[in-house]
Amino acid sequence: MSYKTILVHLNRAARCRAVLEPTLDLARKHSSHVIGLYVRPRLQAAVAVDSLGNAVVLEDEIAAARDNEQELAAAFADLTTKQPFAASWRAIDAQTLDLGRSMLEHGFAADLIVASQNDPDWNLSSQLDFPERLILESGRPVLTIPYVGAYPEVGKTVVVAWKPGREAARAVFNALPILKAATVVYILQISTGRDHTIRRDDNLTAALALHGVKAELHSSYAADQSVGNEILSRLADFSADLLVMGAYGHTRLREYVFGGTTRDIVKQMTVPTLFSH
Repeated sequence: MSYKTILVHLNRAARCRAVLEPTLDLARKHSSHVIGLYVRPRLQAAVAVDSLGNAVVLEDEIAAARDNEQELAAAFADLTTKQPFAASWRAIDAQTLDLGRSMLEHGFAADLIVASQNDPDWNLSSQLDFPERLILESGRPVLTIPYVGAYPEVGKTVVVAWKPGREAARAVFNALPILKAATVVYILQISTGRDHTIRRDDNLTAALALHGVKAELHSSYAADQSVGNEILSRLADFSADLLVMGAYGHTRLREYVFGGTTRDIVKQMTVPTLFSH
């Protein structure tokens, strides 16, 4: 099992390298075909809400976003030239105001999707970034790259946030190509109730061992902080460069409602995170 097709969503020249570098690192390890995808926004999508709740037309910003297509294409070509894997560039027009729909149509056929975390400091992030939707609707693992920082290599030291259930199980086995190539894999179980003890789940470590993955099982307790913050603390302790976790949530009237831990990590992630739903 490996990632034969990696689809990476690119929409901002300033973050192109930061999103591409971890993608290319994985592509080199797995001989993947990398597809860079840019969805041209429609001018009618240029609406945001200011701090007073007023609608703001962002036509100039959207026009600039369309204009940076050439810059993105050039950066993609430069970073993928002379690499030991195939790469192709796609720029498509959004058929509706729903840019996410256009992205999903390509993402359904990918082994792995790579996208950027929402950037609260970028006016167009709410229109042009939609990692939550990709996570909940694509049916594919989504590697989400933090909106700040550089991550030229991912998957050497991996933390798996483990809570027995469908989402976490999918995340672990969707990440299996990465886990098999990792130097260190930590399985992190977190208890939250009055009972500080937690039943060690050796089933997962045994299953991974059959795939050649030697994982260390660690238990932790979230006392006065959320589970999400406890995960972030352990990532720092382990010097991890990747988090793998299930995404708990659902869609509701075109809103994306995550469970508390998933919501915390989506907003506050400190390392690239592979989500599966």
